Amino acid sequence: MGGILLSRLTVTAVLCGLLSASPALAGSACFNAEEAKAGHLRTLQQEFNVAALNCQSSDPNDPTPSIHDRYNSFVSKFGGKLSENAHAVRAHFQRAGGNLDNWMTRVANDAGQRVMSDPDYCQRASDNLDKALALQPHELDSFATTAIGYDRYVEECPGPKQAPAPTKKKSKHAVKTAEQ
Repeated sequence: MGGILLSRLTVTAVLCGLLSASPALAGSACFNAEEAKAGHLRTLQQEFNVAALNCQSSDPNDPTPSIHDRYNSFVSKFGGKLSENAHAVRAHFQRAGGNLDNWMTRVANDAGQRVMSDPDYCQRASDNLDKALALQPHELDSFATTAIGYDRYVEECPGPKQAPAPTKKKSKHAVKTAEQ
């Protein structure tokens, strides 16, 4: 058991070391609103995955299911939704270009770095996992968007630009009157 955990930690550490480019270079064009929801859910799932591999209870008498067991429940409960999500994220990269594998590696590496450096990572992931498990599949996208907060790997495209409000043109007569 200890060897497996150590090898998982080693793999996570190696993956973290591979992250050298900035998030802005994550290899994807901006996400439209629907694609952004899918991207946020994929990011949240990756955070849960990293927590399942790295966050363990230190109390063997703790009756609470491990985060690993709860992650497995999450994948079972939302398998259909996660499959739809994978198709939506893949469609984004087909539409916008970029490299899906590169993007996913960067998202995973970022989560792997944060689990090592953020003392609250495991607790936050555990809390979000519990909240997610209480949801219905149609609620998961909205939850992911709020649970993630700022997601540096999902840059949303700006909305449609609105034409500036029309300004009243001053008539030549009005200008002359004002100058007189």
